[in-house]
Amino acid sequence: MITKSIKTLKDMAQDLSVLYVEDDEGLRESTSIIFKDLFKEVIVAEDGLAGLSLYKEHKNQTESYHDIVISDIQMPNMDGIALSKEILKINKNQKIIIVSAYSEADYFIELIRMGVSSFIQKPISSVQIFDTLYEVCTSIHAQREENRYIDIGEYFKWDNKFKILLNDNMEVSLTLNEVNLMNLFINNSNKKFTDLEIFNHIYYSDPEKEFSTNVIKSLLKRLRKKIPKDLIKNNPKLGYNLNKYL
Repeated sequence: MITKSIKTLKDMAQDLSVLYVEDDEGLRESTSIIFKDLFKEVIVAEDGLAGLSLYKEHKNQTESYHDIVISDIQMPNMDGIALSKEILKINKNQKIIIVSAYSEADYFIELIRMGVSSFIQKPISSVQIFDTLYEVCTSIHAQREENRYIDIGEYFKWDNKFKILLNDNMEVSLTLNEVNLMNLFINNSNKKFTDLEIFNHIYYSDPEKEFSTNVIKSLLKRLRKKIPKDLIKNNPKLGYNLNKYL
């Protein structure tokens, strides 16, 4: 198989995150070097149990899942099949690539039925890695493009690719904090966020800043002036969320 353009792959992969789970230390280190040259973020784990913990932790910290999970099959504590099952319970649309030996091909049917559709067979070659990643990254970007524009009521749309608010196809000027808050609500429309959760998300990189409900209320007040009326709902006991029925 002719390897796809590495430059094109890098262009697609540069904004994606990867969780790589492999118990073989030598293979884990050497393959991680390839992944880190391609992807924005690569997190590694030595077995399925550690991988599942890091997967959940990433969601809690960033409010987003890893774009790709790459896992070996045979590992201590939790193997790649059990890991895939647990991850797909959490996120049924998760892209998972399974690394397997030729003798483990019998597991493929079970994994495919679970929702895993990409495989890399050992011994791993760079050609195989690049071709598999090219296909998975192409699929991710096609799906993103399909879901790029989100209608949020009246003449407003959210461009989920470039994180831009549009009113009648004209960009609405937002501050960085307003963009981060809109993105938090848009991509977690079924979740309600308290003042503290919003504060931690917006100001996570500024540990010196002290929490204040007034800071959040002021941010929400400014944002509400730029978006459809009643787009953001507030339940005093549960928190804020997006009114998805607009």
